[in-house]
Amino acid sequence: MSNKSSLIMDNLFDLKVFVDVVETSSFTKSSEKLEISRSAVGKCIARLETRLQVRLLNRTTRSISLSDEGHTVYESALKILYEVENVENILSQGQLEPRGLLRITAPIVLGRQYILPLIQIYLQRWPEVQIDMDLSDNYCDLIGEGFDIAIRIGGNDDNRLVRKILAPHRFITCASPEYIKNYGIPTNINELKNHKTLSFRHRGNSVPWQFNTEQGYQRYLTKGRLLLNDTEAILDVALKGHGICQLGAFLVGKYISRGDLIPVLSEYSKPEYPICALYPTKRYLPPKVRQFLNLFDEYWGGKAIWD
Repeated sequence: MSNKSSLIMDNLFDLKVFVDVVETSSFTKSSEKLEISRSAVGKCIARLETRLQVRLLNRTTRSISLSDEGHTVYESALKILYEVENVENILSQGQLEPRGLLRITAPIVLGRQYILPLIQIYLQRWPEVQIDMDLSDNYCDLIGEGFDIAIRIGGNDDNRLVRKILAPHRFITCASPEYIKNYGIPTNINELKNHKTLSFRHRGNSVPWQFNTEQGYQRYLTKGRLLLNDTEAILDVALKGHGICQLGAFLVGKYISRGDLIPVLSEYSKPEYPICALYPTKRYLPPKVRQFLNLFDEYWGGKAIWD
């Protein structure tokens, strides 16, 4: 390789390291991801700053942030690296079939009941792919933790990510026929205070119920005697007639269709953010990601299959 070619490759690698440091906000995480030493990461950044004659990063013992010039270089570096990746994929026509490790994160119940069946189909179709799936109701830093795809309920305020809507989502307030027989049906939100409510606790806090009223969006903080951090446990208790719950349609839909649960306060139902797939912004989508997204189109077709 000529000195000029070698210099170009060094420049590209320095840009790659710089982008990775920005996206992980950590020299240590970047060194682990790129499988180089932390000092090598520092040298790449220093070399890039020397070559450009600007400070790219503001560094303290606790944080890393972009300088004004760093923002400009970061945006340009993304475009350059995406173009390089695009060229590599065009030249690697033999690599168009999915292969390698696909890392996915998804909510626990939705992932277990509706994503895992698609993963089993995917693995049968594409034997060269290995899948690492993280089931968690906590949102993670998709790029910083190295995930290829996140399945989430809700929007996206990270401009580094692309959002693909997979299906509509809504909460349903419901109770068992036994509960309704014993305690009746609330006819408005204020009557909930006279009922047994089953509340979901997330990260130590009770999650308010959500309603759409004539006055607009309303959050209702239940004061039930039972607070649980597991939505499936709430479902079990509700099915046994011990209270009213508000859960995602993907969790209670089949029980409502069988008559095991009955919706209440339906006129106050609030449309929610849809279920989405999020993945890093790239002009060229890796085959392993593209084919996984295609499964949702094939089997869900943009519909809530649980309704």
